Amino acid sequence: MSTRPSRKHDAVLHLVPRIGDFITPGTPIVRVAGARPPRPRRIALAFDVGVDRTMHQDLGFGFRQLVDIAIRALSPAVNDPTTAVQSIDRIHQLLAMLVHESFGDLCFRDRAGAVRLVEPVPDWRCVVDLAFTEIRLCGAGHPQVTRRLAASLDDLLRIAPEHRRTRLIEQRVLLDRAVAENLSDPRARTFALVPDRQGIG
Repeated sequence: MSTRPSRKHDAVLHLVPRIGDFITPGTPIVRVAGARPPRPRRIALAFDVGVDRTMHQDLGFGFRQLVDIAIRALSPAVNDPTTAVQSIDRIHQLLAMLVHESFGDLCFRDRAGAVRLVEPVPDWRCVVDLAFTEIRLCGAGHPQVTRRLAASLDDLLRIAPEHRRTRLIEQRVLLDRAVAENLSDPRARTFALVPDRQGIG
């Protein structure tokens, strides 16, 4: 996306879809703020719309692929919780790298320093939900998976700043609840929630 049309017209473009969203002809692409908005064709020509999502600019896509590998491995046809645990290893690593990073809309400036394009990005809550929700739902009956999830969440809670802890705590509570719903034996539930970086190892 080029900022040239907005700079020429002294306008600010607010991207409506997030990077990675599916759009169809007629989907609103930008909201324009400014006294002299560029012609729609000028705005459209400044965008590069691809067919497939990529990890180059799309924060959620890498997580999406890892989650897909995990839930595919947990399907009854495959039944490979070890592969799911390996996906959780990478998810844990990525979240640990992001836990201290700032989130929020990205602002692109022109050469004079004026904001010309505002791009929405997923916030911390969205990323954490994407990382854990589907794996928790599919893996609640697999102690190898639940123990690895517990270890990931507990470790992230140790390193997360206070404002990042709330959603991690909520995911930990949801994990406890999912295990309780899937395992009726109290001893099995206790075992399934012991944090273990190897799952069972």
